[in-house]
Amino acid sequence: MGQQQLLLIIVGIIIVGLSLLLVIKLFEVNALEANRDAVYADTMNLAGVAQHYYQLPKMISGGGGSFVGFILPEQFHETGNGSYTVSNITANSITITGVGKEHDKEGKSYQVTTIVTPTRIQSTSSILQ
Repeated sequence: MGQQQLLLIIVGIIIVGLSLLLVIKLFEVNALEANRDAVYADTMNLAGVAQHYYQLPKMISGGGGSFVGFILPEQFHETGNGSYTVSNITANSITITGVGKEHDKEGKSYQVTTIVTPTRIQSTSSILQ
């Protein structure tokens, strides 16, 4: 083979290698973002369950106009997307926190915090160090 052909082969191998590294990095970023979206969806689902509890009368195992007494459904303590907790339970609000299972190379994952009131749901996400 001529030197020009060897140079083209080497350049081709370098381009393929760099392309593979880019694809791997994009996959990692996409997996982390997809996990955040899934945790967000789970916390929104739990927010709906909490609002439903708030609206149900106490005689049929509801809150009767209060979030006090709300218990996280067993199937949501740990899911394929993450783990969930409830805190700051008062008569008029409750906080639902979800931590994603997907981690990047540095061990960071997403946390979604959802504050639920009788008429409003507000979510924020942050990266855990």
